[in-house]
Amino acid sequence: MNLQELTNEASKLSVSDRLLLVEAIVQSLSREIRPCLPVPHDIVEQMSGLH
Repeated sequence: MNLQELTNEASKLSVSDRLLLVEAIVQSLSREIRPCLPVPHDIVEQMSGLH
């Protein structure tokens, strides 16, 4: 499916479904764009003192 076909199909969705689609696309992009930070090796010990 190309972009034009996808756009046409999306316009047939209800407003609430289109909003959910936009949210899903933004989340997908956010995961790809946001750099993954390294997790410190001692994070478990650090967080165990929080409770």
